Amino acid sequence: MNYFTTLGIVFGLAAFLKPFYMHLLPWDENSFIEKFYTEKRPPYIVAIALVGLALVALTWYFHFTLDVANSIYITVLFSLTAIKALVLLLDYQKFQKAVAAMLSKDRGRGVVLVDIGASVFGLVILIVTFILY
Repeated sequence: MNYFTTLGIVFGLAAFLKPFYMHLLPWDENSFIEKFYTEKRPPYIVAIALVGLALVALTWYFHFTLDVANSIYITVLFSLTAIKALVLLLDYQKFQKAVAAMLSKDRGRGVVLVDIGASVFGLVILIVTFILY
């Protein structure tokens, strides 16, 4: 199994199953999100964002150096995660305020909608992975 197949399956499943592990398992996900994205940016946010950007860079490196057919599709889809990482690094306060607003409005319904969107995105990644590889 090549890097792009593994990345597509792992990343696709993580995104596809997000509504399940965030909202259907019996725990308080809104409290977790509120504690995770505190007003002052915690140091682990920077570390996570940098690791994510490093994985995106590694994916582009593999795309250009390995001869894997159709790797551009998984590379581009995975690269979309860099948007969130860059926002977390460059404008954390605005991101945190948006998350806090979603959590306080309609008992966190906005968070559920974002997670459903992530699930649809994960399904697209899984479909692309299984069709191409």
